[in-house]
Amino acid sequence: MTIIKKVFFIMLLFNLGNCGYEPMYLKKGTINTKIQNFQLEGNKSINKRIISSLSIKNQGKTSGYKLVIKSNKSLETVAKNAAGDAAIYKITITVMVSIMDGNKIVKGKNFISDFTYNNQENKFDLLQYQKEIEENLINKIIEKIYIFLIF
Repeated sequence: MTIIKKVFFIMLLFNLGNCGYEPMYLKKGTINTKIQNFQLEGNKSINKRIISSLSIKNQGKTSGYKLVIKSNKSLETVAKNAAGDAAIYKITITVMVSIMDGNKIVKGKNFISDFTYNNQENKFDLLQYQKEIEENLINKIIEKIYIFLIF
């Protein structure tokens, strides 16, 4: 039984090496060749995180594509307790990404990520928890945007 597993593993390695498999994060430099400038609208902190994570620089050239990023963050109360205080919150981050050639939209997509969580008695801990959640949601959206821009 172990010989069969070894042979299967070796064949799998040969097939993966020959099929053109390449990790997608290995192509990080390909985004800058297509995007010449960008325009940011909405939440500034989310936009800065996206641009810095994607390593896009505003080159100011007239040729090439223009990247338009519109972001929004909303925090809403989903449920209240018997006293009328908020018991459950929901944070939603929405990012709309468009690639434009002049005034024509070449490619566009909306990215939405949300999370529901319970209220905490200690407000400092609640704010720290909200920041962690926001960071995680932004990171998820950045990964999706990166995949969107590569393909």
